[in-house]
Amino acid sequence: MGHNLSGTIRSFLLILALSTCCLTAAPPDLQERVELLEKNYVKIKEHLEAKIIDLETKVGQLEAKIEKQDSRLPVLEKGHHPLKDNVAINRPRRQLATSIKPFEDNVNQHRRPNATLRTCHEINVANPTYPSGMYWIDPDGLGIGDPPIHVHCDMEAAEAAGDYWKWNPVKGTTFILHDSESKMDIGNCREPGCYSRQIKYYASDRQMEALQQLSENCAQSIRYRCRKSPLYFNGTAYAWWIGKDGERIGLYHWMTGCDLDDKERQMRGAISSERLPVTRLRFSNPFKGYGEYKVSRLRCQGKAKTEAMPRSCKDLWRMGHTLNGIYSIRGAKRIRIVLCQFDKRPDEQDFQKRIGYQDIKTKPIYFYVQKDKNFSERNIPLPFEITIVNMGGAMDLPSGVFTAPVNGTYFFSFAGLAQFPMLTGPDPVPVQRELGANLYKNGERIAISQVNIGYLVYPDNRSPITLQSTVSLQAGDKVWIQIYIGISGGFLYDDSDVEVNQGSHTHFNGWLLEEEI
Repeated sequence: MGHNLSGTIRSFLLILALSTCCLTAAPPDLQERVELLEKNYVKIKEHLEAKIIDLETKVGQLEAKIEKQDSRLPVLEKGHHPLKDNVAINRPRRQLATSIKPFEDNVNQHRRPNATLRTCHEINVANPTYPSGMYWIDPDGLGIGDPPIHVHCDMEAAEAAGDYWKWNPVKGTTFILHDSESKMDIGNCREPGCYSRQIKYYASDRQMEALQQLSENCAQSIRYRCRKSPLYFNGTAYAWWIGKDGERIGLYHWMTGCDLDDKERQMRGAISSERLPVTRLRFSNPFKGYGEYKVSRLRCQGKAKTEAMPRSCKDLWRMGHTLNGIYSIRGAKRIRIVLCQFDKRPDEQDFQKRIGYQDIKTKPIYFYVQKDKNFSERNIPLPFEITIVNMGGAMDLPSGVFTAPVNGTYFFSFAGLAQFPMLTGPDPVPVQRELGANLYKNGERIAISQVNIGYLVYPDNRSPITLQSTVSLQAGDKVWIQIYIGISGGFLYDDSDVEVNQGSHTHFNGWLLEEEI
C-alpha cells in the first residue's frame, strides 16, 4: 500500500510542477523557481511518507487484533453450545455463566498497557518461553512518570542482524520504533545540512532515557546509499546527526563519504553513545548526485551492571526500587543514608539527597584493662594483668598489644600513676624527675604524655599521667603503650597487695568509633 500511494503522490506532484511551469509566465530566474519547487516537493513528500508509515503501523496493529479475534472464535464456538447441552438449558442463568470456562488468553500480561516490567530483558527473564513481538513495558517505573510504551521485543536474539552489524544479539532485546524507518531520499538541496528530518519515536524522552539507564548498552545504525553525494568535502561537513542533548555529530567521523564519481555506494555505521537516540538528521546534495538513508530503531539490550551492595539511588532504581523513601547505600568508606525520589529520573535534580551517615559495625570491638603491679621497664609494650572487658578479643594482655580486627577509626585512653622515690644519702643533690608514656602504632610513636616535677630532693611521691588519642587503623595494625623515659627511678605505681581495696591506678581502654566498609 505504501509503494502505490507514494507513486501516486510523485505523479501528482510532477503534474503540478509541469502545470505550474506551462501555465505561468516564464519567471525571471527559472533556476530559482525549479529549486523552490524541489524544496516544496521534499517537504510535502516527507510529510506524506511519515503519514504512510504511521498508517501502515496502525493497519498492522488492527490486522493483528483481527487475527487474534478470529483465532478465538473457533474455540468459543466449539466449547459453548448451550442449545446442544440439555443440562445447560435447564440451569439458571447464573449457574450457566459460572459453569462455562472462560477463554484462556494465551497472550501474556506484558502485551497489555498495564505492564509491570521495565524492559524486554526483564520479560525474558521472567518467562523465557515468551515469543518475539510487540509488548508493553514501563522503564521509568510502574505508577510513576510517563505511561508505559509499546515496543518490539526480540526474544530469540535473531532480529535486525543487518542493521546492527558488529553487535552480538541478545535475548530480550528492546526495540523502540519511530516514524522514519523506511528509506528516505535527501532530495537535491545544496547547502550543508539543508535537508532536515526530525525522528519521532513512539516513546517519550523520559521512557527512552530510563530504558538506556537500565540497559547494558544501546545502539542505533544509519545506512546510506549514495552517488556523488559526499558527507564531507574540502573541509566542509555536509551531513550530521543530532543527539538527544542537541549536539551536532558529524556522520563522516564513522562513515566513508561518497566519491565524486558515478559509482553507487552503500555505507552504514553503528552508533553507541550516551547522546542517543538520533533526534534529527541533516544531509545535502551539493553536486546533484543521489542520497538515500535509513535509520534503524533504537535498540537496547542486557541489564546495566550494579554491585551487590548499591552505591546510589540510581543503583537501587536499576535493581527495581520505585518507592520514594530513605535508603542505606554504600559510600566510599561507610554506610550513607540518602533520600531517593524515584518519581524523578536519575539525571534530574533532587533524584538523590544526602541525609547523613549510619553507624555500621560488622562486630563490636572495645576493651578495658588494668595493671596490678609496678612497672618500670622502658622501650617495651606495657603489659596488663586484669581484664574488665575485651569484646572482640583484640587486646592481648600479656604482650600489651592491641591488634585492629577491621579498618576504621579507633579511640584510645590511658591513665597511670607515676611514682618518684626520694633521694637518700648524707648530702643528696637535687635532680630532675620525669616519667613519660607514649602511644605507638606499628612501632611509630603517635602520641606522648609525661610528668615533670623539676629538681627536687623530696618530691611529691606520686603524680598522675594521662593520654588520649583518636587513630585511623587498617586491619592488622598494632597499638600499645610504652614508657619512654624514667629519670631518677620513676615508675608506674600499682601494688595489689597494699591497695587491694582501692583498685588499680593504671588503666588502658579503647574502642572502634567507626568502621570503614
